[in-house]
Amino acid sequence: MSQALIQNLQRETEAINAFGKLLTEERDALKGGNFQALSGLLTQKVELGQALSRQVRAREAQMGALGLRAGPEGQLLGRHIEPGVSDAWRKLIFAARAARDGNQINGAVIAAHLDYTREAIQVLRQHSGGDAGLYGKDGKAAAGVGGMSLASG
Repeated sequence: MSQALIQNLQRETEAINAFGKLLTEERDALKGGNFQALSGLLTQKVELGQALSRQVRAREAQMGALGLRAGPEGQLLGRHIEPGVSDAWRKLIFAARAARDGNQINGAVIAAHLDYTREAIQVLRQHSGGDAGLYGKDGKAAAGVGGMSLASG
């Protein structure tokens, strides 16, 4: 039974590594301003996340049957832990932590983009004073903005 657990741990690790690769692609798209690619990446992340959830449930059932469980810091706990299981578990934890770190980095990149966008909107709104600044919420020039028209029609 422990061989089946080792195989499931390996499959889960591969899936987590694939998720980490998607996070790297997402980060590249964010940094490069390729927002169209984000939709497809999000779909892939959701599908892979659902598959990972199924794998986690199966692994937890197998671990429970063997008297194993994960500790609060990710350590593997149990009376008898075979070396192959321990090794596969370490690889899984390493991959999971790397994916977590990648996700946190992406969150920081998104937060930076959001802050920049908020600041730009604030500057545009304040340019002519108040909330009725240069541009309205619809992105069009606010009513009463003076000056001459650059286009006729």
